[in-house]
Amino acid sequence: MRGIFLFALLAAGCGSMQTSTLTPTSPAAQDVKVTGQYNLVLTSTNGLGTTSIYANFTQTGKTFVGEANTLVCPSNDLPQCQGQDASGVSITPSGMVSGANVTIVISVPTTGMADTVTMTGTAMGTSLAGTYTNSLGDAGTWTASAASSFSGSYNGTFNSIPNPLPIAPTVLITLTQDSTFNLTGTAAIMSSPCIGSLSLSGQAIGGAFSLTDAAHKARILVLPTGNSFTFSYQFEPTAGSCAGDSGRGVLTINSSPWDY
Repeated sequence: MRGIFLFALLAAGCGSMQTSTLTPTSPAAQDVKVTGQYNLVLTSTNGLGTTSIYANFTQTGKTFVGEANTLVCPSNDLPQCQGQDASGVSITPSGMVSGANVTIVISVPTTGMADTVTMTGTAMGTSLAGTYTNSLGDAGTWTASAASSFSGSYNGTFNSIPNPLPIAPTVLITLTQDSTFNLTGTAAIMSSPCIGSLSLSGQAIGGAFSLTDAAHKARILVLPTGNSFTFSYQFEPTAGSCAGDSGRGVLTINSSPWDY
């Protein structure tokens, strides 16, 4: 009888031994971060050319917004730029992320109505890419990349549009950028008949930047063009020097002795 009882216990024990087949749970995809200075380029597939957008994004959770000084520049052309520092109109893009997927919406004022652009795409590191449509019937592709700080020195030339000089004045600009995109600096100007220096403050806007000298009532707007920059300047009609003057110029970055 004892043998039969032990056999029954062993049989019950063997029957209760089962292998667990739990399926491992995949970790949730981490949301991409879209924050800091960004350059966006939209390319129309309907033959309408390119549009450059310069923005500073701040992200909270799954949503991000651009600052009100966002610039929208068709053909990356200074006279066509829209934005707080270009045309006096605030443009504020907004977006959402889900894993690596990104959606950005921006409304740009145009003649008679606003043009709302919706961009969808994906992120790889700090680079974004995808397709867009707008409320005026255009569509195309877009890319975005993070921009760098503007701390450093720049040299270039400029000339007046209403009163061009036979020899273009030269300018040396030195800038410092803080963590909130604010810029401070100076400009030394040579061969200008009306101004010799500027004390500058302003803000980085993606890969573009704006500068002002309140005392001299001067405004400067700068756009990237490949490895250099183009800029426009304007002195107010009531400025003590160069009153009412405006013009265009080019800048290049002065290489650091550590750049090699």
